[in-house]
Amino acid sequence: MPRFVTDVGGRGDVLEVVADARAVNNLPGPLKMATRLVPAVRTRLRVEEFDGGVAVLSVDASAGGLPAHKLLGLAKSRIESVLAAKGLPPGSVEIRPDARIALDVQRLVAHRYPGTTVTNMTFADGQVAVDTAA
Repeated sequence: MPRFVTDVGGRGDVLEVVADARAVNNLPGPLKMATRLVPAVRTRLRVEEFDGGVAVLSVDASAGGLPAHKLLGLAKSRIESVLAAKGLPPGSVEIRPDARIALDVQRLVAHRYPGTTVTNMTFADGQVAVDTAA
């Protein structure tokens, strides 16, 4: 887990993640300023669809009661740099303008486990479940 993630849980098909935004390096100016006022970001993720190895996640994030998911696009370059620093394939995460994320689970899993096919991804009570076939 990234060091800025302070808690992961959830109920049913919702994954809840709490992050300390002050611990994220190289945030864009507007986000950095906002983290000084409200450092904790609470995010609720739900898998809306899974097709062709790509999971589309809805994102509902709030910081101090304000809708933080509307600022998701500002964090796009930071997310891409974290993926690169971890040695993960570029293009694995697509930030969409409608506060949704397309996560290429197939690309991420195949990068680490070549020959593996991802057939589904779900969230269940705070856990991420990935179904695969070899």
